[in-house]
Amino acid sequence: MEKKKFTVLHPSRGFTLIEVLASIVILSTVAAGIFLFFTNAMKYTTYNQGKTVAVNVARGVLAYMERLDFTALQQYAQTDMATTNKPYTEINASNCRSSLFESEQVCQAILRPTINNVVYDETRLHVFVVPYNDVVQWDNFIQSPPAELPASLKKKLTEETIANSDVNLQKYLLKVYVIVRWGDDNDKAAWLEGVIANEAIR
Repeated sequence: MEKKKFTVLHPSRGFTLIEVLASIVILSTVAAGIFLFFTNAMKYTTYNQGKTVAVNVARGVLAYMERLDFTALQQYAQTDMATTNKPYTEINASNCRSSLFESEQVCQAILRPTINNVVYDETRLHVFVVPYNDVVQWDNFIQSPPAELPASLKKKLTEETIANSDVNLQKYLLKVYVIVRWGDDNDKAAWLEGVIANEAIR
């Protein structure tokens, strides 16, 4: 019986150890880059989500404060500043039993909301009421601001000046700052400022 001979046109040989190691290094580098990209994207998304929630909470609080009775809020602020000897009044959920608020439940829902399993309590949410156009109180507020104010707001306050020096505006206006912290430090905080006007001039 005649034996058939097979000729190998393309002799095959395996990869060398160096080639295998080189491919593993290249693949690991690419995989690490992709992993780093997704990790940074997740951190950025979490940061933006926290900031967005904080801004929305601050807007809700500011809108709620604007609906309060101006005279009652002004008297509350004056009494509190005289008692504490501070140039501002701090309002948070612990004040919800005050006669300043019509409904304690509504006040608690606004000043101590729970969003995405995060409770924005007195350690995270702060409201500061400052007399409008009171030069002495304003200077004291800038020189010794509350510790809860983020650095960006403190910087803005030092650059701010009273545009209208009419002291009569104190009877009709109050300045409000709402700070909502979403991170572990004070700089991870959103803040809004507003002016509450007396119903007589609204």
